[in-house]
Amino acid sequence: MLKLPTIGIVSPCSVTPRVELALGVDRLTDAGFEVRVHRQCAAQHYWLAGDDKARAEAFFEYAQAPEIDVLWSARGGSGAPRLLPILDELTAQHGKPPKKLLAGYSDVTAIHHYVHTRWGWDTMHASMPASDFYDISEDHFKATLDLVCKKRIAMPWRDSPMKFLTPPPVATIRGELVGGNLAVWNYLTGTPYQPRDMVGKFLFFEDLSEGYYRIDAMLNQIEQAGGLAGIGGIVLGEFSACDDDVARVLKDKPAAGQVREALKDKGKQETIPLRPTIGELDALTEIFARRGEKHGYPVGYKLPVGHGPTYAPLPLNAGYELTPGGGFELVKWGWLDG
Repeated sequence: MLKLPTIGIVSPCSVTPRVELALGVDRLTDAGFEVRVHRQCAAQHYWLAGDDKARAEAFFEYAQAPEIDVLWSARGGSGAPRLLPILDELTAQHGKPPKKLLAGYSDVTAIHHYVHTRWGWDTMHASMPASDFYDISEDHFKATLDLVCKKRIAMPWRDSPMKFLTPPPVATIRGELVGGNLAVWNYLTGTPYQPRDMVGKFLFFEDLSEGYYRIDAMLNQIEQAGGLAGIGGIVLGEFSACDDDVARVLKDKPAAGQVREALKDKGKQETIPLRPTIGELDALTEIFARRGEKHGYPVGYKLPVGHGPTYAPLPLNAGYELTPGGGFELVKWGWLDG
């Protein structure tokens, strides 16, 4: 019987909930994995799981440990981009850690990109033990663990092809998939860690609780910084709780002498929406399809990956095929092929 990979859990982002982490570890150990939880996961520094130095050193310690095969982020949140310069320093001092798999998502997007480009690691957008293991479906959990164990599987969305927000490609196209959380990918823009050389690649994006105007602004910054130049296509996951928040305005003109009072306390006045509410499909079409049609790349929509309600695993920095019918098939990934 093949030995299962040993999993090391670290917390490079926000404060980690103790009980939820313990329950997540139980799910992994019940599945037969040996799990090591770094003591740093219990730390707290403001909203973070320890200060930057402590989080970076914990991550690097487990990255170097020869007995650990997979680093799994306990949860996301914020703070991961702050670790990258410290990881540079630790790498300069001690050399690149041996190749592993990094699993997680959301804020972990910054570290996914770092460890792949700097260390040659494999990475996977995957649910995390202290945040999603209680919410993930059994099918998606099994698919996640199968990929961790280097099993070739039919990806969970195989029977539910994506729709296109743009005209579909006229023939099957192939490219490397990069990306992750849109906001975090955008945070890297203009820094030494900005993703570059996107030619021919598929960009995957998902997000949580971002207004459509913010999604548009983030993509606009990425575009103007050259981050969409030459890409092969965009694949969109779930944009959870990204509802359109429409301001309410006065319905009627106030009487003379009451303008200041009416504008100051609209709660006492009759109001109407400033504009019609925009649905997700319309908003994402305006934001993503407009650019795709302008530059000639396809935009696929609704891959079941993101902040929920579905949490299908998604190998990143891996080769995929995108078909005219919306099929999206994993064809090459270092973790399976290396």
